[in-house]
Amino acid sequence: MQASIKLAAVLLSVAVLGGCASGVTRMDTPSAGASPAATATAPIERTVKSVNLSLSDDAKKLVGDNLKFNQETLRTTIERALNGQNLVKAEASQVLDIEITSFRTRSNFTAIMFGFMAGNDNVEGVVSVKDANGKVLKRAKVAASYALGGLAGGQDDARMSWLYEEFAKHTVAELAGAPAK
Repeated sequence: MQASIKLAAVLLSVAVLGGCASGVTRMDTPSAGASPAATATAPIERTVKSVNLSLSDDAKKLVGDNLKFNQETLRTTIERALNGQNLVKAEASQVLDIEITSFRTRSNFTAIMFGFMAGNDNVEGVVSVKDANGKVLKRAKVAASYALGGLAGGQDDARMSWLYEEFAKHTVAELAGAPAK
């Protein structure tokens, strides 16, 4: 009996720890036509002039099934996080381009009733720092997912806010050249 309780506790701990996840995968491939040496030595400022957010063709197909995903809210959350770290400057020569490649949102009912067993809410995208000519200086894949549920973690606002803020946190850290906190 005690072994069953310990096993249940371990499984619950794993589910809670894996319920919310995020991360960055750096993509060190140079932009089209650029040599690897040219990309590696390109100076990268820590500030940007603006943030552009778009959906990939595959992500556009997901919009009809994921009405809770709000592209504008995600963009403003990222801008707010960048402004909070003084990383947006009118005189900067670089722009931050974000292409959302995939996302999924669960219904409020599904998140509350089934929690992590119904899969996760997630957003993934490619974050690129580009110079004034549009040349990619730095690129990374950023991902955030939220799989918790129940009455406390299943509410739409809580889930979507966490996703947007986590995505923004990793985007800011990638631009600033520091690990996300």
